[in-house]
Amino acid sequence: MKRLFSGIVRGGYIVAVACAGIFLGFHFGQRTPWFKNFLGHRLIVGSEPQQVRIASKLVELRAEKQLLEAMQADRPPTRAVAKRALEYMWFNAAGPDAYRRIEFAYREAEKSHYDEALRLLDCLVKDFPQFAEAWNQRASIYWQLGNYERSMADSRRALALNPRHYGAWQGLGVCQMKLGRYEDAIYSLQKAMELLPHDTATREALKECQEAVRKDPRKPSTQPAYA
Repeated sequence: MKRLFSGIVRGGYIVAVACAGIFLGFHFGQRTPWFKNFLGHRLIVGSEPQQVRIASKLVELRAEKQLLEAMQADRPPTRAVAKRALEYMWFNAAGPDAYRRIEFAYREAEKSHYDEALRLLDCLVKDFPQFAEAWNQRASIYWQLGNYERSMADSRRALALNPRHYGAWQGLGVCQMKLGRYEDAIYSLQKAMELLPHDTATREALKECQEAVRKDPRKPSTQPAYA
């Protein structure tokens, strides 16, 4: 009986270890590039309900690359799902407290309460200096106020933290265009187009800058590289 009990205990231990191994393999296996690429492909080819679930999983896995790839797909609904997921991930990148504060600042800006939005974002970038979206949101406020130099400075901070932030490239390019720095704007808007090839507004702004350069090609470029 003792030998039998001992065998049962040993067998149970082996099963427990095997189950733990399977769990850990599954858990860490989900974080492999292969699994992220698999989900990225399913996001592109799946039905809309499937896409929402898959996009949520990609956010959980911090799969920025795969979400960006889905935003270049031919199907507009796929691009829309991927864009919402990616921007949600960017807004949440610094944790729940930072997310709550940036959401509040965003709502204040939507109500044109720019002074309050700036106050909130000033505190946010001070407390979370590695939070790219906070810099990008403050750049957006400065752009709306017509302070293009400060907007560009914040866009560059966002890009230094996340070179694939298409919103920062767009904002930088539009500010450069407003200041007549068309060569610089072309560079920035082309970077945005690499990430958002289907974006009509960016494409039109790029064409406008290219036409301005054709008319007056003498303006020098001062655009630094980020990628």
